[in-house]
Amino acid sequence: MTLRDYVRLIKPRIIPLLVLVALASAIMAARSIPSPLVLVGLFAAGTLSSAGALAINSYLEVDIDSKMKRTRSRPLPSNTVPRTNALAFGVSLLVLGVLVSFFTLNLYATLFIALGAVVYVPVYTIVLKPRTSWNIVLGGFAGSCAALAGWYAVTLADPLIAWILAALVFVWTPSHFWSLAVITESDYSAAGIPMLPSVVGSKRAAQFIVANTLLLIPISLLFYLYLAGTGELVYLVGAFAFDLGILATNIKLLLKPTKENAFLAFKFSSPYLAVIFILGCVAVLV
Repeated sequence: MTLRDYVRLIKPRIIPLLVLVALASAIMAARSIPSPLVLVGLFAAGTLSSAGALAINSYLEVDIDSKMKRTRSRPLPSNTVPRTNALAFGVSLLVLGVLVSFFTLNLYATLFIALGAVVYVPVYTIVLKPRTSWNIVLGGFAGSCAALAGWYAVTLADPLIAWILAALVFVWTPSHFWSLAVITESDYSAAGIPMLPSVVGSKRAAQFIVANTLLLIPISLLFYLYLAGTGELVYLVGAFAFDLGILATNIKLLLKPTKENAFLAFKFSSPYLAVIFILGCVAVLV
């Protein structure tokens, strides 16, 4: 049992994206760089609460992880971290994250940070994931809460734009995750988890991915309505180019639903949110 095992427990590759979404949303809400307290509060509270929720997720899914090739070497299935330690670690991080938000940010941001954890742990992990193939669609709102926390940490104005950013995260999540699930379809089947590709097959899942991306594109372009000045063209051109790229990889998967094409779609969609939110920041700052 080492520090590295505890770091792996919180699935650290997921956290930077959630924190970036929160910070970028705050910058877009302020149309400038927010105060250091807001930035530090969002960074610390977002990191701690996300890490805590992910550690609790690891605790709850140890039996599932032990049945899947992709996850059986994680700290809990491989018994390098005791389950009770993992739960205590996760709960402590989550509580600390909410407390940091409460004392550094406002009540609205704190509520959305807490709501993100609630959606991810009891709603997605316990209720939705083992029961319905639409699990990731509904569970995607956990990520949306990061965008809402960032926005409402700065202002209550322009709620429509805040929810457009939340919708962007919400709609991106299925396309991204279903591409991965096409690759790991046999794993989810072995674990008895009804991820969409395991239920309807790769070909049908690719149809859903394309349809979902066709919904994602207009949502990403709606943010253009919020922009004004020289930055709006930067956002429009950049977002549209990346939209076409992700759609092209999804259509390739639809035409030939192989694991190789699913991996291409997954890898191309991985930086999508970061690119779109960074473009939004650039647009409001130039």
